[in-house]
Amino acid sequence: MQALQNSVSQRMYEDLKKLVGCGNRFAGSEAEWKAAEFVRETFKKSTFSVVEEKFPIQAFEEMKSSVEVGGKEFSSRTMFYSIGTPAEGIEGELVFAGIGREEDYIDIDVKDKIVIIHRDKETEKDQFWPEVCTAAKRGAKGFILINFDPWVFITTLETGFFKKEERFLPIEPNPIPALIVNRDDGAEILRMMDKEGQKACIKAEVFNGERESVNVRAIKEGTEMPEEKILVYGHRDSAGTPGANDNGSGTVIMLEIARLLKDLPMKRTVELVSLGAEEQLGSAGSDAYIMEHRETLSNIKAGIELDMVAAGSPVWVMEGGNWPDCKIQFAKGICDYVVDTAEKMGYYMEKGFCALGTPDSGRFTHSGVSTTWIWGPGDIHYHSPEDTLDKVDPNKLKVVADVIATAVYNLANKECLEDMK
Repeated sequence: MQALQNSVSQRMYEDLKKLVGCGNRFAGSEAEWKAAEFVRETFKKSTFSVVEEKFPIQAFEEMKSSVEVGGKEFSSRTMFYSIGTPAEGIEGELVFAGIGREEDYIDIDVKDKIVIIHRDKETEKDQFWPEVCTAAKRGAKGFILINFDPWVFITTLETGFFKKEERFLPIEPNPIPALIVNRDDGAEILRMMDKEGQKACIKAEVFNGERESVNVRAIKEGTEMPEEKILVYGHRDSAGTPGANDNGSGTVIMLEIARLLKDLPMKRTVELVSLGAEEQLGSAGSDAYIMEHRETLSNIKAGIELDMVAAGSPVWVMEGGNWPDCKIQFAKGICDYVVDTAEKMGYYMEKGFCALGTPDSGRFTHSGVSTTWIWGPGDIHYHSPEDTLDKVDPNKLKVVADVIATAVYNLANKECLEDMK
């Protein structure tokens, strides 16, 4: 095994500053396209050939939102795919409905009112299609979610299913605007509701509609088996946040891997892909890649996803993840190989399993690609405005860059890859 341990954490951190500086990278937004341009030009400097593949998406972008109660305005964010409000907002009496279950509505009237609920800490869910549907069916005109942390957690109106045809379902019988506030503001709003008939005004300026995103592919052709490919990938967009860890970390590591490999001949082709539109879109970027290359997916002999690797707990090599409607199991061979590579280099990585689903790696696995996902679990600030540069550990960037660059280089030169399945 040849070890590559000359990645530079400071350089990756500087790349991360530039990426975060693009703004909140909603898929298809101006900020995401700026990030794509930065990624493209950085890949080119490493002499990889670069290919861009655009694809259409149903995009969501929030411009601004607010919740006003009793003359006081509270900071808020809008749930992904929520409708907006008129410029003057929507006003209605507030009604508390527990955690939003059907049984929480017994003996309360929410018709033409604004429902407010707690985000359940037991489940830590981030899809609120069922709860908003329940409120809408009972006649509510608006919806407010209180996070259990002292910051806003940006949630979505998706169903949470892996199957694409069941992931986006309409709010029945009609959509209503849905916003989120943080724990402390939520507690204050609930105290203010002690006054009977307390009203709120919610405002949300959003975009819901068709846009384009792009997958940026960086390719270094193999010298002996160019038709066989080692794939490294990760999404570039964010959940309407600075996205320093999720997934700025995986993005800048790919840029560094390109630098490390640029002058090294490899028998197999190595491809690094900055995917667009993963967040809150059913992994649209990986789905677009799979559809575009479905005839040659079998040429991918091993794949590694980098997503959220530089904050939280020690880095895990993921063995799979659970969705409400299916279980995804990653290839044992590639999982073992990455863990073994880290151990031989003197780094610590352990295997793990995600109870909350999978990112783009789930789509690739479902399409027959042998892959795994590198993740640092326990990042409490993900999908929040607190996913900022100061939460990222530059030394974790180096650990992951060293291990994955080494694994990719050796896989690209390995005689046989049948054991990666």
